[in-house]
Formats: sequence, structure tokens, C-alpha cells
Amino acid sequence: MQMSLYDQPFEAIKSGEKTIEVRLNDEKRSQLRVGDLIEFTNLTTGETLKVKVLGLEKFPTFKDLFAKYSGSMIGAPEDESIEALDQENQAIYSREREQKYGALAIRIEKITHS
Repeated sequence: MQMSLYDQPFEAIKSGEKTIEVRLNDEKRSQLRVGDLIEFTNLTTGETLKVKVLGLEKFPTFKDLFAKYSGSMIGAPEDESIEALDQENQAIYSREREQKYGALAIRIEKITHS
């Protein structure tokens, strides 16, 4: 599966710091299975890296996800509040889409980079 990322989260995965990718559990992401490979493309540089899916956990809302996973494991500052994370996430995913699909925590492990 192919997915795109902004530079900061891409670099956090590349460094091994970010181990949870946060996504809407839409039609595309609901096809993911443990063991699948994801190829991320950096939207700024075009660089790619591959990760293996180690785990999938569904949540009704992003706030619920952020209550369990926060800080560097999701590519955020350690002291960032759940409310701040949720606000930032709304710039990407609307409340309507969140209510329709829910949130997905994808536990990943980097396997290659180019």
C-alpha cells in the first residue's frame, strides 16, 4: 500500500522514533492487515521508505487514540496535550469523516529506506 507523509512525520519514521502512524480508518486503511508493507513517500522530497505493519488498533475517535498513544511514538512532542493533537488532526480529517470511519493506530517498523 502506498501512503504520503509530510516531511516531519516521514523523518520521524525514518529515524525510528515514530512507531505509530495515525490515520482515518477509511476504505483504503481498513484493507490493511498485520504483516502488510506500506511504502511512504515524503511529499517534500519524494524520498520513499517501507515499513511493515506490526499491529492495528481501531478507535471511535482520534481523541481516544491520542489518549492511548501520544508523544514521540506518534511523531508529536512529548508534552503536547490530547486537545492540541486533536485540533491539529482536524486540519487533515474532518469531524464528519472521523465520525463515519473512526481512527486507526498502525504500529509500524521501518524495513528499508531509499
